[in-house]
Amino acid sequence: MVTKKIIMASLIIFLMSVGFIGSFLTQDPQGYGESNHITDMLDRKVPVPSNISKVYSLSSSTTVQLYMLAPDKMVGWDTGRGEKENQYMTPEYQNLPVLGGGKKDANYESIISAHPDIILVGHGGTVEIVEEIQHKFGQIPVLDVEGDNNLTSIIPSIEFMGDILQEPEKARKLINFHDKVLSQVNGTIASIPEAERKKVYYGKDPDGLKTYAPGAQHANLITMCGGKNVVEAPITKGGVGVSMELILKWNPEVIITSDSQFYESIYSHPQWKNIDAVKNREVYLVPQSPFNWFEGPPGANTIIGIPWTAKVIYPDQFKDLDIKSLTKEFYAEFYHYNLTDVEVTEILRQSGLKDF
Repeated sequence: MVTKKIIMASLIIFLMSVGFIGSFLTQDPQGYGESNHITDMLDRKVPVPSNISKVYSLSSSTTVQLYMLAPDKMVGWDTGRGEKENQYMTPEYQNLPVLGGGKKDANYESIISAHPDIILVGHGGTVEIVEEIQHKFGQIPVLDVEGDNNLTSIIPSIEFMGDILQEPEKARKLINFHDKVLSQVNGTIASIPEAERKKVYYGKDPDGLKTYAPGAQHANLITMCGGKNVVEAPITKGGVGVSMELILKWNPEVIITSDSQFYESIYSHPQWKNIDAVKNREVYLVPQSPFNWFEGPPGANTIIGIPWTAKVIYPDQFKDLDIKSLTKEFYAEFYHYNLTDVEVTEILRQSGLKDF
């Protein structure tokens, strides 16, 4: 009898020891409490805390998604924000500190001092690059997000971030909005004959002589919305410089720009005024508050650019598309800002749209 009691006591002590060791092994390195393992989008298995409440993003495109899905978990911005960009953002988010970003020149000390639970890096590209970033952050988990900067393949990144931020329902709402506007646009574009597709030029910089070739993610919206990108250049990730002679040769019917200086000067420019788009006053300025609608960055922020770009290129075909309603819905749901009728009218009118 005594022997049985001794054996049972020993067994209990053993099991308690195993339980203690097991519990210890599931602790994350920073002592957050029990941790989970998440496989990021480069198939890296990363231990993360079970409760994620503080998040930092190194890349603009993942920062945008973080703000859209879980703004209260942000510890700061990766880049500075101007007064114009903050126009349609509440002060609590405007006033978050700018801690710096980028894969090579991030301010690691400032970011670490903010004590984020996890770090997000967008389109890291390779395991080696992300592991190098992980090494610099020590024991703070770094998760890679792929496809975050390309509207044609963005859905998996939204789903992934919705899961890790514990906001799957918000992510689903964003995906549903994307699918809704894309379906509306595709349905109309399908009826436009190829011969009637308009030639479109996207101009960057104050002189408008930098652009993006067809296939570059920064120019995705032109093709997605049924336009013909006039640029004759190989696919490239970065912008390409072009000459005025080439633009005169291409003679675009629609010009889109994110540069206000270029937009304000184009109608009085002695050479640009010979372009059909300028003659017909078909030049448009991309809305940029709180984030660019077209390509800066070319991430989830450009979802609202789908109906806007379609209406810019084909105003007659999309005359019944309620861009005001869609804009108010998008801002309220994903930018956490309720636009007034005056504000949404100002956004669209300043972009150059005439009928909305």
